[in-house]
This record gives sequence, C-alpha cells and structure tokens, in this order.
Amino acid sequence: MKALVTGATGFIGSHLTEELIKQGHKVKVLVRETEDSSKDKRGILGLLKKLNVEIIQGDLLDEKSLDNAVKNVDVVFHLAAIARPMAIPREEYFKVNEKGTKNLLEACKKKKIKKIVIMSSVSAVGQSNGSEAVNEKTKCKPVDTYGWSKLAQEKISLEYFKKFKMPIVFLRPPMVFGPRDVEMLKLFKAVKKRFFPLDGKSKCMEFLYVENLVQACLLAVKYGENGEAYHITNGEHYSINEIRSSMEKAMGKKVLPIKFPRIFFVSAGFSMELVGKLFGFRPPFKHDTIDWMTKKLWYSDVSKARKVLKYVPKFSLDEGIKKTVDYYKKEGYL
Repeated sequence: MKALVTGATGFIGSHLTEELIKQGHKVKVLVRETEDSSKDKRGILGLLKKLNVEIIQGDLLDEKSLDNAVKNVDVVFHLAAIARPMAIPREEYFKVNEKGTKNLLEACKKKKIKKIVIMSSVSAVGQSNGSEAVNEKTKCKPVDTYGWSKLAQEKISLEYFKKFKMPIVFLRPPMVFGPRDVEMLKLFKAVKKRFFPLDGKSKCMEFLYVENLVQACLLAVKYGENGEAYHITNGEHYSINEIRSSMEKAMGKKVLPIKFPRIFFVSAGFSMELVGKLFGFRPPFKHDTIDWMTKKLWYSDVSKARKVLKYVPKFSLDEGIKKTVDYYKKEGYL
C-alpha cells in the first residue's frame, strides 16, 4: 500500500506515519514550506526524514501542490487541520478544515484512490444528553467554532461521496493523548507539582491513547464502510479522579489534598477568556474546560466501531499514561 498522510508533522499524524512504515507500507507526507527544523521542537520533521518517507512540499490551500501529493497513492489519511481552539479568526477554521478538505478531495477525485480516511472529531457532534452517549445517529449540535468547522468538513466530504462515489470514511475521536502531545502536558505538570485542586468522582471524560487511534485508522482502511462515521475512544469513561490517579501512579507522585469549589475555576476561566480576547492570546484554560472535566457531557458509544471495524483498544488508560510520562521525562518536559 502507498499512503498519503496529511498532518504528518503533527502529534497523531507522526504516530500514524511511523506505524505505516513499520508495517512495510510506502508513505508520502504533505509538509508546508513554512515548517522547518528550527521550529520543530518535538523533532517530528527529523523523525520523518529518518523514516525515509517521501516528503511533498504543499498546502491544503495550494490546489496545485495537492495533485502531486495524491499521485500514485492508494490510501489517503487526512489529518491536517486546525485541530484545537486557538486565538484566531473564526473564518480560519473553515478555510483550513472545510475548504482545505474540499481542495484535497478535488485532487483525489481525479485519481483512483481506494480509501480516504478523514479525521473528524466528536466535537462535530457535540455534547451528550446527560448520561446518554452520542453515537453516529446523534443529531449534530457543535458547541464551538472548531466543532462547527469539523462538521462542515464532514458535510463537504459527504457531498463528494454522494456525487462521485468517493471511498470516504470518518473517524470521530475525543481528546487524544500520548507521546509528542503538548496539549495535555499541563495536566501532567500539575500532578508532578502535586497541586491538582480539581476533584470529580463521576465518570465524565473520554480519553483516547494515540496508538489506539492509529489502530482505528488502519482498521478503517480495511473494514470501513464508505460514507460512514465511527466514534473511537479507549472504550471506557473516566472521572477526573481516575485520570489524576493514573498520572500519580505513573509519576510516583501524590497530589496534595487541596480542593477548590468548581465555581472558582469557572470564574477563573471566564477571566482568562476575557484577558485572552483583549491581548490576543490563547488562554491556558477556559470556563468550558471545567465543564468538560467535571460534567457528563462527552460520552461516546463505540459499539459501531467494535462491530464494523473490529476495533478493540490495545492500550488501557494506565498503559497509555505510563508511555506518555516516560516520553515526557525522556524529553525533559517533566
């Protein structure tokens, strides 16, 4: 198999590329010209060069570069996106996530691609209703700009599936963690400092270890039904206390028994958002971050992926967190 991976210089894309090479596949990666080694703090560009992948200079918004990227490719893994809330104009999300995907599909339309796996997000669906998990039949109601842009990405892709019978499959992961990720690093650092004042016993978080998601990507090529979406998680729901406990175990630390009321963090989140808007930076956390960590809002039902994709997560929460902590320590983050 010869695969194209967009977003290969990112956290998830680099792991997928690594696994594809490990399994003996040939891989092309799309890399923007603005990405260079001096800005590559995680060493992913260096890793890609060592893996001997074919690096194609291009951009989702540069239609001509995409023709070369999809040339002689069997499978496309589309992971490139604005993949998290950022202090950028709303239209930027749609320009990259929707228009960029459309450009890629236009290029693929001219080729005989066997499968296109598009990395969407549970954010395209939105929050669950109380204790009822969202699934592939849930009516989509995104709660932020990122979610709406991922839903727009799905809609434009479905148009290509219906009009041109293109072999498109969607994956909808929740929060993904693992080696090379920097978004979840602040939680690990808080535990290391033994100051994690947020408490929560109810199961209300969905976490997904990156190698489990990579496994799902490969299964989607083999078993994914065209035009269908699949929710992918670790297969379990977690409470903030369970997440913290797993981090404590992996780091050999025990957080101090200091707790603050939830309203304290919600107020701090609103304040952070206001300051971020005034000075144009992305706040370390927002008020809805606390909702995500303390309320039953983001349950996903993965039964469809289990049945159709034959998806069975290989790594547990404890195993994933241990691997992540080992990476952070090795790289000097912890």
